[in-house]
Amino acid sequence: MRDFEGRSKRYRRNRTIILIMLLVVIVIVLAVYLYKLFNRDYQGYEVMDRVTNTEENLGGYLEYDGAVVRYSKDGAVAIDNKGNLLWNGSYEMADPIADTCKDYVVIADRGGKKLYIFNKDGLVGNIPTNHPIVKVEVARQGVVAVLMIEDDISYIELYNKEGDLLGEKITNLVVHGYPMDITLSDDGQKVAGTYLCISKGEIKNNILFLNYGEVGKNFTDRTAGAHIHEFGIVPRITFLDNDTISAFKEDGLMIFSMEEKAEIAKEITVEGKIVSVLHNEKYVGLVIEEEGLNKPKLLLYDLKGNQVLELELDFKYESIYLSGEEIILLHSNSAVIYKTNGKEKFRYTFTSNVSALYPINHMDKYFLVSPDEFMEIQLVE
Repeated sequence: MRDFEGRSKRYRRNRTIILIMLLVVIVIVLAVYLYKLFNRDYQGYEVMDRVTNTEENLGGYLEYDGAVVRYSKDGAVAIDNKGNLLWNGSYEMADPIADTCKDYVVIADRGGKKLYIFNKDGLVGNIPTNHPIVKVEVARQGVVAVLMIEDDISYIELYNKEGDLLGEKITNLVVHGYPMDITLSDDGQKVAGTYLCISKGEIKNNILFLNYGEVGKNFTDRTAGAHIHEFGIVPRITFLDNDTISAFKEDGLMIFSMEEKAEIAKEITVEGKIVSVLHNEKYVGLVIEEEGLNKPKLLLYDLKGNQVLELELDFKYESIYLSGEEIILLHSNSAVIYKTNGKEKFRYTFTSNVSALYPINHMDKYFLVSPDEFMEIQLVE
């Protein structure tokens, strides 16, 4: 019996070791497969589905949570990856601007007083404003932040999709400065704005942080922080994730953390001229042109401000943007896709102009938008 029990223990121990070894081998093989899958170099593409497009009175395109939105002066449509119409909306605008977050899209008339909110079911909100619109952003539950300017007064107003006013910030352009940009957090509770000021003949930038959540009730006038930048202009500001903000200055960027109250986390200064900025929920980037260098370079940072990539760009682009772990560059009828590790994934010259290119599965399927067609394409090696 003792011999039998010993053999049984050895058998169970050996079986456990073998299972662990098999599991390790499977994990290694799977990791190698996924690495190769996500780092393939593609040479061409196949069209899987297509639907007719028109760019008459075009305002632009938006990447829209597995779909694409085309907005124009007289309406907007959302198309899924199979070419199916998700929704369409009609309106009349002189200068449409738009923003998207998860299921929601907001489209507003810059210089006008109209804004429309859509989700996957179509139109869910139609909000008239009292002042001319400069910029609008939407949060993941349909809350919108609107920047408006009239006479010497600027207004930041927060609305839910039903049109109820959730919060308001009124400033005087002469006293507080001219608003350059605003940004809204994904949860629709926090707003940041950058204001250009002239004080004693010197140009400064005030950055204002507002909290309209429960915590914000503890702050005077909902102000959850302020930062004075005394060395030039800060023309752009954006939430990277719900608690992280990037403010783009003339010679770099600043990263602020704002879980409740805003605090500066890192300031980055670069040499050369900034010609483009890009960002998503994982990264923030600058494209720099330096004297003596023939090609611009892309500097990419994580949300803590750590540099993760420096890449020389040999492609003259008209637009550059981030989507997931990919950097997409477009020019006329050509496109280049880089991974955020710097590896080139795809470079191609198409037979017609490329209006937009957005990932569908972040591997090998994309929306390819031309002036005449929406296409679902699959990259091939």
